[in-house]
Amino acid sequence: MKAKNIESGLALLGALVVLVGVTFAAGSAFAAEPAADRVAAVTPSETLAVTIAGARAANAETAADAAAAIARDTVLGLDIQLADRTSKLTVSAD
Repeated sequence: MKAKNIESGLALLGALVVLVGVTFAAGSAFAAEPAADRVAAVTPSETLAVTIAGARAANAETAADAAAAIARDTVLGLDIQLADRTSKLTVSAD
């Protein structure tokens, strides 16, 4: 019975030592971060301005791509209409 109590006490002491060691290691790891690696605080207005500028650029690029696709898809139809090349169906009286 006495050996069981000693074993339980040693297990508890070992768990406490591990807990203190992990806590110390985590604290020193977070404290070792240099201040130069930290990102400067950004205000909401700066975030909004960057977001709007990015959206404008994306919209302009998408509009240019859409205009190019429309021109590419309709150029043959426009050429036919401008050259007045139309076909006429005739019905024979046979």
